[in-house]
Amino acid sequence: MKAAKELNIKNVMNFYMELKRELETSSEIIIDLSETTRIDASAAQVIHAAKKKAKSMNKNFLLHGTSPELKRLLFLAGL
Repeated sequence: MKAAKELNIKNVMNFYMELKRELETSSEIIIDLSETTRIDASAAQVIHAAKKKAKSMNKNFLLHGTSPELKRLLFLAGL
């Protein structure tokens, strides 16, 4: 699934719903962050929760196309 350019409190519910559908229907969860330039804590929490859920369902969970800045932010968020 392709993430928005910015993931923040304004659009996190849409991101959450799309990610929830992916968890229900796909055997592998791949979030394409190649065009994402910013995330806030709410989006990081959704990604973290989805990663844990995927693991509990024995599904692969991958973040694709993360920029160095985004990698650092996600690392600090425990991802």
